[in-house]
Amino acid sequence: MPHASGDSATQGNLDLSLLTTRWFRYLVSLGLLAVVIWVADWRAIWQVLRHVDLAWVGCAAGLAALDRVVLNYRWQLLLAARNLHLGFMRLLRVQLAANFLGSFLPSSLGVDAIRIAALLRAGHPSADVFASTLVDRATIVAATLVFGSATIVALAGTRIPDDLFWLVLFVTGAMVAGGLAILHPAVRRWVRERLFVRLPSSIRDKVADVARATLAYRHQVRLLVWVSFTTLAVFAIRILFAKALALACGADIGFADLLLVIPLLWIIVMLPITIGGIGLQDIGYVALMALIGVPAAVAVSMSLIEHLVVRAVSLPGAFFLADIAASPAREELSGH
Repeated sequence: MPHASGDSATQGNLDLSLLTTRWFRYLVSLGLLAVVIWVADWRAIWQVLRHVDLAWVGCAAGLAALDRVVLNYRWQLLLAARNLHLGFMRLLRVQLAANFLGSFLPSSLGVDAIRIAALLRAGHPSADVFASTLVDRATIVAATLVFGSATIVALAGTRIPDDLFWLVLFVTGAMVAGGLAILHPAVRRWVRERLFVRLPSSIRDKVADVARATLAYRHQVRLLVWVSFTTLAVFAIRILFAKALALACGADIGFADLLLVIPLLWIIVMLPITIGGIGLQDIGYVALMALIGVPAAVAVSMSLIEHLVVRAVSLPGAFFLADIAASPAREELSGH
């Protein structure tokens, strides 16, 4: 009985710690947002928002929805490569539900955890689900860093601070080097012999299964090429999305300038610092848009509209929360 009480106390302390951390992130998010609005002058922001072109906001919403569709297709391709042939609409419902819940989480890793949990709960093989979703996220992150590095090398000139320029290149180089190292047989053998043996046998076997399923993708060249094309499509949609936001706020920003700063913004918001990127994204908009001469009030307005549009597009996910809790029997009855 004392042991049970100790476990309960430990669990209670853990829950309290998680709750405290969550509320701290909320406070940081709202605090950063308030500071940005104050510095950019809320009166100037209000003047921009008063004259927002709703037609361009609607265009941005359509592009945000298209982004979700293409990402869902991309995930479906990776799942199918592991013989998990799931319906597009079934996956889209899971994706939207995960995006809706992800609006309250500090990073996209929470969205991935929800997607994985939904498919595992539906009875799909854990190694294949983990591998396909990890490859989905890892390739998006890698492509974002490479794309951001390519754009600043090609377009930066003297407009990007040297520290930021070299930081992005260093992170990208380290990531590429790490990815190539993992593919080398000697490195994989060292990981198996030195690291895997330290894990408990039950965990070791599961990790090994996920690793094998993940590395199997390297042999599917045609799939990876097609996934690369869909990734470029996602990036094109997101650049057009930023263009629509700018036009909605009355700013006609050239595509070359957007290609310079928007990929850097994507890299910044990947940092799991605030809830749903609130505050962090707004700071990124102000700092990066200033490099191309966009006033702070316009930059903050673009960011605020993006927050609203992205969450509005994810809102239908609230109606599909049952899909992330589907059991195998329920899926069979629903015909999926």
